Amino acid sequence: MSEGRSVWRMIINNIIRSFKVIPSEGKLMGEDNVGNKYYEASRRKESFKKLDTRWFEPKDGEWQQDLPAEWEAWLRGRRKDPPTKEEIQMNLAVANMKKENAKKNAGDKELDSKPSVYSSEGGFPRRNDYEREPGKQDQPR
Repeated sequence: MSEGRSVWRMIINNIIRSFKVIPSEGKLMGEDNVGNKYYEASRRKESFKKLDTRWFEPKDGEWQQDLPAEWEAWLRGRRKDPPTKEEIQMNLAVANMKKENAKKNAGDKELDSKPSVYSSEGGFPRRNDYEREPGKQDQPR
């Protein structure tokens, strides 16, 4: 038997190493308007991961919360660079403008609404050009 490294020993060592929690010295990448802090740690040589590790620390310790879309995209690796404060403010302004326009349009639709051909008080539409029972003429109302 060879005196070199055993394949089984390497496999077992890699399995054990994968379960060890390595304290990460992450770099603070930014903070959102709620107060969550976002970090990134570079990939280690011995790691099999292809991407850097990204995570966030919630302000109040509550992990189940909605994150801003920009930061969530960065955490999941859908974008390379973290979002800037200017970008987040611009996206919030656009979202608020869309909400205001939706409220205006909803008010306009109520004024312009007219009864639809496809709606009736009974639920199912009643059309005069179709028979209700096949072969029988409906009496006009």
